[in-house]
Amino acid sequence: MNPPAPALKPLPRHCTFPEAEWRALARHWYPVAYSDEVTDKPLARTLLDQPLILYRTTNRQVVVAHDLCIHRGVPLRLGWQEGDELVCAYHGFRYGADGRCTRIPAQPDLPVPKKLCLETYASVERYGLIWACLASDPARPAVIPDWPELEDPAFKMMHDPPPEWDVTAGRQLENFIDVGHFSWIHTGTFGNRGQPVVAPYEVVRTPHGFHVEYPYEAANPAASALGASPTIRRWMTYDLHLPLACRLAVDYGGGRRHLIFDAPTPVSRRRTRIFFFIARNFDHHVPARQLLDWENAILAEDKPIVESQRPEELPVDLSEEFHIRSDRFATQFRSAMKALELGAHYSA
Repeated sequence: MNPPAPALKPLPRHCTFPEAEWRALARHWYPVAYSDEVTDKPLARTLLDQPLILYRTTNRQVVVAHDLCIHRGVPLRLGWQEGDELVCAYHGFRYGADGRCTRIPAQPDLPVPKKLCLETYASVERYGLIWACLASDPARPAVIPDWPELEDPAFKMMHDPPPEWDVTAGRQLENFIDVGHFSWIHTGTFGNRGQPVVAPYEVVRTPHGFHVEYPYEAANPAASALGASPTIRRWMTYDLHLPLACRLAVDYGGGRRHLIFDAPTPVSRRRTRIFFFIARNFDHHVPARQLLDWENAILAEDKPIVESQRPEELPVDLSEEFHIRSDRFATQFRSAMKALELGAHYSA
């Protein structure tokens, strides 16, 4: 006899996702904070409409829990941390790192009921990020992307606080992997209007996503110049990890490698927090602020375009939009998302 299936987690209150899509998405890992954002004070975040509270214990381990005291429904973000425990601001209930309530100040003489327990979530600290998974599926275990350069001291990682866009995560990630818009949208940064043709390229399926290599003759403006030429060849290698993470390696020759990471985390159905950060193994003397300002300028060119797309959801039914040869990466991404049981539209 097969063991009984685990009970389904209830959906978040006021969930903006269709139930099937929420459950398909919730079994994967997503970054919810940079490591340096979780310090000596609890941090509130939202993932897939689920309010979370993040904090570090005295031994520096990160705890991710439901941001709600189950006594009277007050967010724990309004309280504080004492040692390894969270204290609710309303009645002083205390919760340990395992989620269990340890003290009820109004009745210290009585035992704390065992059922008085916060829901905690699986979390991992890796690559300078805090990853969380709301509903792991033992039958189909998800994995965190493999980004070995972020553990290599030759690469210097840089980031700003993660911005939030009014966009679905699928649309944002598809824009990141789209090679056909460079010469049109990014003319204020690296886009070369004289290079509109997109040469055929190959999309290779990998165990967890896709691998694509694409050369682009980019503009080489003074703000980010590498050499004296007005253009520079960027050999771009994408490694997309389903459902919502991608590493882009830009090689400039001579072993110089600039990495761009894009991991859009769905806050709600049409609101996304974007973990967009960089690492490079050269020119470490260049101030991080200068490099981040350059990448932020590129994001600023994308933002109004992606937020304007309709429908807001990413259609995984390929008949709903028209596709051309340069969209091959995007169409394979959409088909893969459909295979992840995300229904007629991918709407994270």
